[in-house]
Amino acid sequence: MNGTGAARHVARAAVALLAIAVLSASWVGLGLWRAWGSVDRVPFDTGTAREALGVLAEVEVAEPDAAEPEAAVPAPAPEPALPETGWLADGVTRTFLVIGSDLEEGMTTERADVIVFVILPGNGEPPVMVSLPRDLYIPNPCTREPSRINANLNGCGDAATGPELLAIAVEDFTGIPVDHFIAFRVGGFVEVIDRLGGMEVCLDHAVRDGPGMPVILPAGCTRADGEQMLAWVRSRHTQELIDGEWVTVPGVNDLHRNRRQRELLVDILAEVGRFRSITELTRMAADLADSFTLDEDLSLGTAIGLAWELRGLGEDDIRQPEIPVSDYVTPGGAMVLIPEASFAEVLASAGVALAAGS
Repeated sequence: MNGTGAARHVARAAVALLAIAVLSASWVGLGLWRAWGSVDRVPFDTGTAREALGVLAEVEVAEPDAAEPEAAVPAPAPEPALPETGWLADGVTRTFLVIGSDLEEGMTTERADVIVFVILPGNGEPPVMVSLPRDLYIPNPCTREPSRINANLNGCGDAATGPELLAIAVEDFTGIPVDHFIAFRVGGFVEVIDRLGGMEVCLDHAVRDGPGMPVILPAGCTRADGEQMLAWVRSRHTQELIDGEWVTVPGVNDLHRNRRQRELLVDILAEVGRFRSITELTRMAADLADSFTLDEDLSLGTAIGLAWELRGLGEDDIRQPEIPVSDYVTPGGAMVLIPEASFAEVLASAGVALAAGS
């Protein structure tokens, strides 16, 4: 075969490989679009919802939650917006509200069990992940009275969906706009973890959730499945097996649960880092399409870009400040948590610069 013939064969082979690559990419893309189309979507426009809530306030038709009547108590007023400088105003900072809910279907009659605010600075600063305790006692934008933050997921009639009302409450408390939300049902966390092959947990002692309950996790390192991880993250009455006796772990409360929740989300990001191709991501998206709900404006490109951007992040790669709180009993007898610092102070405690040059 002469040089010209060889060149033709090489050219044909290159064209064939290119055609295969294009067809393969098209097939992957089609599968991803199909999976994405099956994900539940909820309208999400906090600006319009704020206007509707303002109308309700003017005509005084919004009523407090009759099931939990509470008089006004010392609670922080919504703090003003953070300085319009630095990475918060650079036009590319993105924020996501990650919500975990007990109710399997619907977004208007449930309460949030997990609330994590994720901030992705646009200037190269590390991501920020802050857990908001579900018992955090702050003004409710619907009733205009203090309430647990998780109650906002009930929504406010036709004025605001659950995610919109919760996002507005978070915006009022933090001073930072919420761009998007991702809501997982309880079963969704289990499915995500199982799809990833479980999560490794290392403990000094076996643990369970209270007297008479089965062991959640044994001592040592375990590749825990979704059910085990969910039970561990949600455990309220944690006991450890020490020298043959079950001992209650002191001080376990929502703050401990928040730490476990953040650790779980970080572990999930690290596990996603094992993906080596868009095909793997497509398959996972298809498998988990029924596990979560998104806002209507979260585009396919944004979601895929976010997944690839955050893949493989570890605990040391994410800033995780905690909100200082104090216990409080409402006049109605409810145990709640009062924030002891502004959100700007919370961010500053983690070394997050709020203004240019700070």
